Amino acid sequence: MTFVSKKGLILFLTVFSTALISVIGCGSDKSPTKDNETYSFTITFGSSSIEIDAGELTRHTIDGVEGVLLSDIADTFILTEPQNHAYRLIGDDGFYAHIKGNPDNTCEHIQSGYFILSTMRIFFDPVLELPGRYNIKNAVEMKILRKIDIITPADSLVQFIIEEMTTTAFDDSLTAVKLTEFITPDITDNPSAYSYELIANDDYTRTISFDQFREGYYVIEYDRVLYSIADISSELKIKQLNRITVLTPEE
Repeated sequence: MTFVSKKGLILFLTVFSTALISVIGCGSDKSPTKDNETYSFTITFGSSSIEIDAGELTRHTIDGVEGVLLSDIADTFILTEPQNHAYRLIGDDGFYAHIKGNPDNTCEHIQSGYFILSTMRIFFDPVLELPGRYNIKNAVEMKILRKIDIITPADSLVQFIIEEMTTTAFDDSLTAVKLTEFITPDITDNPSAYSYELIANDDYTRTISFDQFREGYYVIEYDRVLYSIADISSELKIKQLNRITVLTPEE
């Protein structure tokens, strides 16, 4: 028979109780420690989607809290023309700013925006003067979307997301958006009264008449403006279209 002193018994029970609490805690406390926190964030571009741990990106201090640049998140995909894309930030409840009628974020916004790690909230530099609804709570996804901007006769900007537009077949096998789809009634109810300036990603610019415009298509597979007119000049077949300016007659 083995005898245990009173002091030894107390020590044994203390160690045993601590171990038991630790085991029970592993099943109930899911809170990560600072050393093993992960910040899952999904980036979607076209048909491709990846999930990253945002906490592994370079961290910056913003108003006393840690965050990562949205541009670093976007750079997970290599884009040759980032300014031709919109960036849709989505919360875990499915909310994003465009739902309320605001345009999706631009490349310029993303360069001045942060994903705050502790709260998973999107924060933009106040100098941008963006409405508060852009500061998405519990952000979980960034969708990178092809966009084309329209400069209206009133000199305002309207953003069109290609993935959300009506498409048609071009040359039988290609998918395209007719250029006239970009000129909605709220931009002008008399599109034939205007000419149209097509501006590429590199600022290459050509002006076309309405008759040419209505025969034009933005062909998705080629990222290029093509026409149903067989003998149209190749210089009007704009690559990587960035924006269209609706020109008033005197222009």
